[in-house]
Amino acid sequence: MHKETTPDAGGTGADVNIRSSAFAAGQAGAGSQSSMPHPPIGPKDTLGDIYYKTYTEEARSDAPHHPPWGLKQKDTFLEFAPCREWFLNSFPPGEVNRKMARTHDGLYHAYVVGEANTRASNNQIVREWRTMVMERGDWEKYRERLLRQVKFEADRKSEEWGREGLRGKLRAAEHLLAKERADWKKICEKDNQRMYASRAKITDLEAQNVTLTMKVEDLEADKGR
Repeated sequence: MHKETTPDAGGTGADVNIRSSAFAAGQAGAGSQSSMPHPPIGPKDTLGDIYYKTYTEEARSDAPHHPPWGLKQKDTFLEFAPCREWFLNSFPPGEVNRKMARTHDGLYHAYVVGEANTRASNNQIVREWRTMVMERGDWEKYRERLLRQVKFEADRKSEEWGREGLRGKLRAAEHLLAKERADWKKICEKDNQRMYASRAKITDLEAQNVTLTMKVEDLEADKGR
């Protein structure tokens, strides 16, 4: 891509003349005559001017269009110069020549029709864009509600899983408690049986003791007689 150079951009008039002559010589070798008559190359012409003035359909009709911009990557369309640069060098030489071949009335007619259609299209675009913006706003609100609903469902499932886990632990504890109660009941039954047996033995011993005491008393009474 050729970069536009002007004396005001930092180069001297001699530098521009040398570059312009070299560029024109190279283009002249590709085609002798231009499809449309252009003003002669002047000493103040930029590389962009030379790019368009030296175009010939015979030599460069199939060559890719490389806009000879002096635009920099940091440029924005907030300033006049980058906008003018973009307008001057955006269009391919074939289209520039086609417009140059038209009469002033033809260009005026094309400008009025094109501008009116552009403004009408812009009006419709703004209307549709407003609708799209409103629909996008509604969609964003719906998306937010959907995300909140999804989060709520996820939290609810997590809570349910937590409750189910607690229920599982509770069931395990109840099962263990029931088993311990059953074991404790068996232990109590065995203890009760041992206690009943011990109490029966004690009762028998007490009865035997009473019987023996009575026998002893009877023997002592017999001896006293």
